[in-house]
Amino acid sequence: MAESGKKTKAASSPDSKSPAAVTPNESAKDTSSLEKGSNAKKFPLKKVMVFLILLLLVSGAGWLGWQQWQVQARQSDQIALVTVELNEQLKRSATVDSAIALNRRNQQEQADLFIKKINDLQLQVTAQGARISELGSTSRSDWYLSEATYLARLASQRLQTERSAKNPIALLLQVDAILVKLDESDLLAVRSAIAEDISRLRLAGEVDVEGVILELNALSRQIDQLELIEFATKEASVSEKSEGTALVGAEEDTLSQRFSNLIGEFSQGLSKLIKVRQRDRPIEPILLASEEVIVRNNLRLFLQQAANAVLREEQDIYTISLDGAQEWLTTHFQMNPSSTLLQDRLAYLEKKKIVQELPNINRSIRALEAFLVVRESRIIGVLENDPVLDSEPTRP
Repeated sequence: MAESGKKTKAASSPDSKSPAAVTPNESAKDTSSLEKGSNAKKFPLKKVMVFLILLLLVSGAGWLGWQQWQVQARQSDQIALVTVELNEQLKRSATVDSAIALNRRNQQEQADLFIKKINDLQLQVTAQGARISELGSTSRSDWYLSEATYLARLASQRLQTERSAKNPIALLLQVDAILVKLDESDLLAVRSAIAEDISRLRLAGEVDVEGVILELNALSRQIDQLELIEFATKEASVSEKSEGTALVGAEEDTLSQRFSNLIGEFSQGLSKLIKVRQRDRPIEPILLASEEVIVRNNLRLFLQQAANAVLREEQDIYTISLDGAQEWLTTHFQMNPSSTLLQDRLAYLEKKKIVQELPNINRSIRALEAFLVVRESRIIGVLENDPVLDSEPTRP
């Protein structure tokens, strides 16, 4: 309505020109001026629009660039994180691989050890089987070797228990005779060792332990027949009186015929009954019957102690005991022929050596054992060279 009013005013005003009065030049001018005005108005607007568009483009590009940078930064962080995780996984994988390799190596070593034990057991079983087979079909030489080894060991035991070289020599001679039957050249070293042991036993000599003990026991049984000094003196006086009485009766019967002969016999008998002894010790009183038993038993104890020393091979105790027995005998007993003989035997026994010095005869045993070891090693060597035993067993 305002526009219509304006149009009405323009048409009614006198200054306004009618369309018929407007010339073409004026109309062209007006049109160009209008275009210029509109163009002048439109040009700043385009610049603003272009600026805005450029600003938007720059802003969008910046925003896109910033977004892209954020994305790239996040991707870089993720890549770094993934890289760290991968490195850790690689480390864990390497640790696991090393553990697996170590476990495999241990398992392999255990498997090798197990296989070696199996091979050793197989060899042992084979060797034992061979030994059993040999025992099942024992030859004549095997029996001889077993017997020789047993006799050699028995000889060593007898030497230690009996303390005598007699039986060990006999046993070693039997061993040598058995080895002669085998007739093997490898047994020469064994026979040489046996010969040396026999020679050492023979050179060692022999101590007659049984003979010494038996003689000491026999001398001990003769002690009761010895006469003590005090009782011998008393009995001598009694015998002298009885002999004198007998001679008087004989004189009354045959005084005229045998007087001279009886005088001679009397003198001879008297010289046997009466003996004069020089004593540098004070005279001891006559012993009682119980004391006489003690004196005799004491002499027996000396002899028994000497016999025990013989069994224990104690040379010093043996010598001291026999020396004490001799001194006791000369002190308390009359030195008649019986006691003199006893003293002589004690002096002879005192000089005897009762300690048996025995050699070591284990050389024969060691030689036999060494021969048996070499013999068995040869058998095992033959078994080990068997191609069946040389083949390796299948590993599990």
